[in-house]
Amino acid sequence: MQRGAILAVAGLLALVLASAHTQAAVPDLENTLYADLEGGRVVIQMRPDLAPTHVARLKHLARGGFYDGMVFHRVIEGFMAQTGDPTGTGTSGSGRKLAAEFTRTPQVRGTVSMARSSNKDSADSQWFIVLADSREALDGKYTVWGQVVSGMEFVDKIRKGDSRRDGKVSNPDRILKLQVAADAEQPPLDNGADAATVQNFSGAEFRCLALGNRAGSTAQAALAKLWVHGYLAGTYKAQNKLTFAESAADTAAFDICNPNPELFLLTALSQPGAKAVRDLPAVTGAFAAASFSCTDYTTARTASTSQADLADLWAFAFIQGYKNFAQPDMEISFDARTKLLGAVAGACSKNADMAFVDLIALVADKVKLK
Repeated sequence: MQRGAILAVAGLLALVLASAHTQAAVPDLENTLYADLEGGRVVIQMRPDLAPTHVARLKHLARGGFYDGMVFHRVIEGFMAQTGDPTGTGTSGSGRKLAAEFTRTPQVRGTVSMARSSNKDSADSQWFIVLADSREALDGKYTVWGQVVSGMEFVDKIRKGDSRRDGKVSNPDRILKLQVAADAEQPPLDNGADAATVQNFSGAEFRCLALGNRAGSTAQAALAKLWVHGYLAGTYKAQNKLTFAESAADTAAFDICNPNPELFLLTALSQPGAKAVRDLPAVTGAFAAASFSCTDYTTARTASTSQADLADLWAFAFIQGYKNFAQPDMEISFDARTKLLGAVAGACSKNADMAFVDLIALVADKVKLK
């Protein structure tokens, strides 16, 4: 999808690895990744002490299912195995570049580093595992963010590419699932996710595969359902066909993703039949869209409660869906989120008695995209 920029909202806004003191160190599950390959599980210890920004971004993408099903598109015998491109061509990523976090950490067998172009600040979602010590070629030139601590034997079995084509693999192996170890070890949150998780959720980065075997059982899956609910509400509102029903089943995200497991959520919503009009539940997850008012929103934002974050996520998805009715291929840039939600907050503060859904529709109608 093309990326759009918010131009105006007229009339609504003036516009680490700690040293152990015991015999055995306790695993840092929050900074450990489980990469399940066809051969077995690879365990990667992340290094937020070396690359905090990259580690935070990679965990966010992993929690959204971004890497599930992704191929190792470039693998060079005795050098490295590279993945992280949703197109499998080596030319794409998530769309968010990261500033380099270079260190003197040696690039040895099992080191995990970011791939990039000639621009040192061009790393995005692609990364590679070093297959053999390659210090002269890699040291100080690529951001190191992790180390394989278990399962290198499975990495060694990843299908190699053609040396005459710079390691391009014609029938590549895949990451079946990439997850933060803490998520695999702990039960899902009953009351949604923490603020940072909600605020960073993006329908353009959440893969439908993440709603697969454990559909609905993770905080990210719950946020995906909320995002789809908001998107569809916006689409239907743009057509004057929005209906909330107490008895409606909250299955839209699963219905849309099941036929399209390889796609990202926003892309899956553009498929034929995905936006067929249906009654939406009045409440999805912990958010009651049908009864939520501007007063509720202003109060929640003032108190910095989770309801404000959930409302923001739903509102951003609503506006995306509203605009996509007239402009199907337009994606609102995630970077525009803060300005757009500021417009919602400003408008709500001046229209306290207005229903939240009606207020957002008013804002969405004023948003200009290019």
